[in-house]
Amino acid sequence: MQEHIRQLFSENIQTMIASGESLAEPLENAAFVMVNSLINGGKIVCCGEGSTAALANHMCALLLDQFETERPCLPAVALQPHHAGLHYNPQHDNDYLARQIKALGQADDVLLVISLTSSEPSLIKAVEAALTNDMKIIALTVDNSGELSGLLNQQDIELKVPPHRRARIFECYTFLVHSLCELTDMTLFPQ
Repeated sequence: MQEHIRQLFSENIQTMIASGESLAEPLENAAFVMVNSLINGGKIVCCGEGSTAALANHMCALLLDQFETERPCLPAVALQPHHAGLHYNPQHDNDYLARQIKALGQADDVLLVISLTSSEPSLIKAVEAALTNDMKIIALTVDNSGELSGLLNQQDIELKVPPHRRARIFECYTFLVHSLCELTDMTLFPQ
């Protein structure tokens, strides 16, 4: 079992190294997009599906409260997952996130979308709604991404993680979320 544990650490490290090589510049650009949105009165709208919805909520909480240093609250909202609604309408089964974006999203806002497959219908519709609302998009995706990646414009930023086991991808996404928070704080509130 200890050999398997060492292998788990090794997989994580290899995924992080591969991501670090390809994501330094896009991560920096994503942080600047977030900072510019916040400076211009926009907010960060976070969403995911399943386990990535929890990560979107985590990102929102870190922006609203604080990451590692005390600072003013930053405007952020995590879109509510499908099961959180008090009213369920089967007609809107895959557009529950898009409907929230249509109601809440504005041109100065950024949609941070976190996808494990790039084929989740609810996330695809969310990105389409954000594009309709002229929002900028930061997408956390896997390198072999499909339909969601194809929707992004030149102004949007895709943080592509190398394809691997879902657990390793999620670990890398968590690191990216924390990095975005740190870079945003560092830029807006230099020590």
